[in-house]
Amino acid sequence: MPTVPRSAKPIFRVNLFPPRSLSRRAARNIVLFLAGLTTTIGFIFWSIGAWPVIGFLGVDVLLLSLAFHFSFRSARQEERIELGRANLRVTRISVRGERQEFDFQPYWLRVELERGEDEQSALFLRTHGKSLEIGQFLGADEKENLAEKLEAVLRQTRCNPADIPV
Repeated sequence: MPTVPRSAKPIFRVNLFPPRSLSRRAARNIVLFLAGLTTTIGFIFWSIGAWPVIGFLGVDVLLLSLAFHFSFRSARQEERIELGRANLRVTRISVRGERQEFDFQPYWLRVELERGEDEQSALFLRTHGKSLEIGQFLGADEKENLAEKLEAVLRQTRCNPADIPV
């Protein structure tokens, strides 16, 4: 498949990120509040002579901050879907910043949403025996909305390519 220059303006573009309901600032405030609370409790235990408890109280704050660190680190992954006149490009950026690009010819491309048990689903782009799952970190409703948008824009490019603004 011929490569498409990056400078070509896409017809459709969407950036997908893992959902996070807590901001970094709120997470930091929670950790600071918990650290203050455990410090206060630690001083109470220290004053009555039970000083080994202080170490255990610090461990839970450390574990909580590590959990937030890894959660926000995993939020750095991203998927970009760009539809141009002659190709659909999916760019995956991993947590470490590694980039993978997948190009598809949009005329033959199918968008398939497979529903599983317990509200789980998987969204695939399929063409000529090749398959790529996209939006793995999205919820079922978000995958369904993305599938509808992709199908609509692909249908538009197949049926009326002259009507698409450049």
